[in-house]
Amino acid sequence: MGDPISTTALAAISIGASAASTAMTAVSAGQQAKAEFKAAEAQRKAEEQEALRGIAQEQQESLDQQSDIMRSSQKELGAVQASETMLSQTSLGSLLYAGEYDLNVGLGRVAEQETRDVGFKKSQQAAAIAGQNTRNIQASGRAAGQISKAVGSTLQTAVGVGMSAYGAPKTPGKGDSSFFAT
Repeated sequence: MGDPISTTALAAISIGASAASTAMTAVSAGQQAKAEFKAAEAQRKAEEQEALRGIAQEQQESLDQQSDIMRSSQKELGAVQASETMLSQTSLGSLLYAGEYDLNVGLGRVAEQETRDVGFKKSQQAAAIAGQNTRNIQASGRAAGQISKAVGSTLQTAVGVGMSAYGAPKTPGKGDSSFFAT
């Protein structure tokens, strides 16, 4: 064995270097996790914006369809009113009722489709938020794993140095038959 002071100094240097390495790993893992959090947030915002754009587009298309149905219905009504002098009261009433029914059915279908489409876009928006949460949890787990591994390595180094400094065998029962001797 060497000089106890030299051995202790070397052990302290080795443990200090390992601790510094652990600190650097922790900082690096933290920076990596922070970068992943920012990337996840940017992705979520992009997915949310796309979902909101889709909702706005669907609502505009719905308004356009409703407008087309109303215009068509008004055109038909105008044609009926123009020829009303030639129609009996019964046939005029039937035409007006049929026209109103078709108008309401058409508008109802457009509204139902809009509701389904907007619901789908909102679920995409919720999925984007959930996806960001998942990515953040995964990034945190990776960072924690890196830090734990670095701390474990530092502890292993410290134990190894301590064992070497005092001449203890690295594995009990191997290399030194008197270790368990009574």
